[in-house]
Amino acid sequence: MANQFFQFKQFRIDQEKCGMKVCTDSCLFGAWISVPTTAKSILDIGTGTGLLSLMLAQKTNANITGIEIDNGAFEQTYANFKNSSWSKKLTVVQGDVRTYPFNEKFDFIVCNPPFFKDKIISFSQAEKIAKHSTHLNLEELFASIDRLLNENGKCALLFPFFRKQEIEQLAIHYHFEIAQTFYFKQTPSHDYFRYAVLLSKEKIADINHLACSIKNADDTYSDTAIALLQPYYLYL
Repeated sequence: MANQFFQFKQFRIDQEKCGMKVCTDSCLFGAWISVPTTAKSILDIGTGTGLLSLMLAQKTNANITGIEIDNGAFEQTYANFKNSSWSKKLTVVQGDVRTYPFNEKFDFIVCNPPFFKDKIISFSQAEKIAKHSTHLNLEELFASIDRLLNENGKCALLFPFFRKQEIEQLAIHYHFEIAQTFYFKQTPSHDYFRYAVLLSKEKIADINHLACSIKNADDTYSDTAIALLQPYYLYL
């Protein structure tokens, strides 16, 4: 997805530094997330270039803190936050979420974590951290969320679809309730490739489920994708 199609003013990504791209699945995830109006603080784990934080800043009054371990990505996020229209409620810190000495717990946590496990490893160190579970594995991620989330907090996570069962087992282990799920695939003829889930510390009566194809068979965006992405894309 070309950066010029996204509605963030002065949002810049240095792929050489960060080893990341603005991709449609992350944008769909950010657009799908619904932050409770009562949330006053949000943590974005592995914020990368700050994409999710910037998306959430447009639809919540909460203060948002991103944490990023990679120096290049941290510097890029710092610049993106500073140059954005929501800089007063955006903060980024550099560090390891497993050990960083936060002085607060958070009402909402969001994470688009390392995607690949036991796959071919990328060449650059930045790409290793950005794309693979070599630094923060899923159990460590859940332990960090459990430690940093307020008693009645919620968290939203994005994973490859093949890790769905693993995620749901960890959710049970850490006493999370599944509140919402979102499956998406590239086109109607593809299998699902991403799994987003909203987890809650509170009891959930009914799970809200959404599934969609990003594009139709004729390569146009689906109605569901348009409805989610329109607030952020310039030409939808």
